[in-house]
Amino acid sequence: MLRSLAANGVEYVFANFGTDHTPFIEAAARVRADGESDAIPEFIVCPHEFVALSAAHGYAVATGEPQAVLVHVDVGTQNLGAAMHNAHRANAPVFVIAGLSPVSDVGFAGSRDNPIHYAQDVFDQTSIVEEYCRWTAEYRYPADPNEMIRRGLERTVGTPPGPVYLTAAREALESPSPTELVDPEARQPSRNSRPAGPNDESLAEVVELLQAADRPLIVTSNGIGGPGEPGFDPLVEFAETVGAGVVEHVPHVLCFPRDHDLHVGYDPSERVADADLLLVVESDVPWVPSKTTIPDDLDVVQIDTNPSKATYPHWPFEIDTAVMADPAAALRRLTTLVGEDAGGDGDRWRNRHAEQRRAATRTVTEARERGKLTAATLSDAISDYVDEDTVILQGATTNRVPALKHIPLSEPGSFFWRGGAGLGWSVPGGIGAKLATPQKRVISILGDGGYLFSNPAASVLAANNADAPTLSVIYHNDGWEAVRRATRKQHTDGAAAAQGVPEGDYGDTIDLSRIATITDAHTRRIDSLDALDGALADAVSAVDGGEDAVLDVRLDPE
Repeated sequence: MLRSLAANGVEYVFANFGTDHTPFIEAAARVRADGESDAIPEFIVCPHEFVALSAAHGYAVATGEPQAVLVHVDVGTQNLGAAMHNAHRANAPVFVIAGLSPVSDVGFAGSRDNPIHYAQDVFDQTSIVEEYCRWTAEYRYPADPNEMIRRGLERTVGTPPGPVYLTAAREALESPSPTELVDPEARQPSRNSRPAGPNDESLAEVVELLQAADRPLIVTSNGIGGPGEPGFDPLVEFAETVGAGVVEHVPHVLCFPRDHDLHVGYDPSERVADADLLLVVESDVPWVPSKTTIPDDLDVVQIDTNPSKATYPHWPFEIDTAVMADPAAALRRLTTLVGEDAGGDGDRWRNRHAEQRRAATRTVTEARERGKLTAATLSDAISDYVDEDTVILQGATTNRVPALKHIPLSEPGSFFWRGGAGLGWSVPGGIGAKLATPQKRVISILGDGGYLFSNPAASVLAANNADAPTLSVIYHNDGWEAVRRATRKQHTDGAAAAQGVPEGDYGDTIDLSRIATITDAHTRRIDSLDALDGALADAVSAVDGGEDAVLDVRLDPE
């Protein structure tokens, strides 16, 4: 299995080992003893499963290449928790392998030899994660282990890509496989399962709508390429040709250059009133119906590899015309078909872009004049250390929009979001992103609550094990601000709001960066705007020099 993973492009196994993994450990030791270390993936020891899967997720979305995660029976599978949800919603190709409790009491290699092997024996371990997976299976001797690996990898990079989950009991993993079965060159997993470009007939109605539209608006979230294909040139050319504004709604990746004069923000509710045609391009949640009203006379076109969104139990978005196709190919063809007959010139959207840039500049200037350390001034300061060789992993929740607005990224592959609701991803995800792009500076941003969810001690140890230094910046606002805001929004005049929503507090915190001092990480707490620039410079210097760094930045109340 290890040889097959490596032969099929898997560089790393992010692992939290258990007693069910002794066959893997022994196999790896034998390979190393034979001087063939390059024939198997490198083990990255991660002292928590959330960290392991998040790191594999970070690597996979940065490269498009699935990585493996090794976890311990049912308890390790449960510890994957929110990381499995994130990988599912982010369409991140990851291959999770979990042991099963031994099935025999005595007489076989791998039989039960510890009381815990009875406690770990459950009726249906796979059901813990089955809903989040593109494929699940159990390896049972004498099946071909190479074929199991090949099939799992094929499914993890399918459309939509995502996690797969393979289990095996110790007895099966201890059973010898005939060498002639293990032939990774025999059949490689298919990596080209995205829909093809559409034919002209299926685009004819869309072409007519574009020719008649003066103010087309595009909403996108997931990027027009698959994992590891971060380019957005077809979308840029299309937007410029038809004069369309582009909204990145809760972007998973950098979908469109944020300094481009047709980029019109992150909230479609602010823009649909100006539009006379709406195009939804690769977006799972193009708007929030309770916040955004789509006019009855506004035509909505969807271009998506997976337009039915089958993994969403509830999907209430009304689409007039859906095109199931590779978005990049569809946009290229539409650009050609529309050509000079496009109805829009884009001036309205360029004016909106200029307005939002002026507003962003004004926000930072006013905060700095008042000496306020806010999410805007912090994000603006971070932007000074962002260039074409920087990757931002976004984990902030309540400060998500300020971070998007004030770190104006423009390079493909420079931005990733966790994809789901599992907080804490950006810190261990940064480990994987750094391993994938060792020449780049990786900066992870998240809130104080999210940092606690990141299993920070396990994350900093895993970063050391992987030699993958990153800078983590904590937007610290003293508690669960998302809980406070949601409560005040839903019960504006309620008793909880009058009491300050005490349930939004998780207790007084000291310098959160001190958690990372269990290694030689560079750490600092920042309490004022005056201290920010110097502290950021020192932290960036530490990371560039190969040292992990964590900054706990205490934001002023706004």
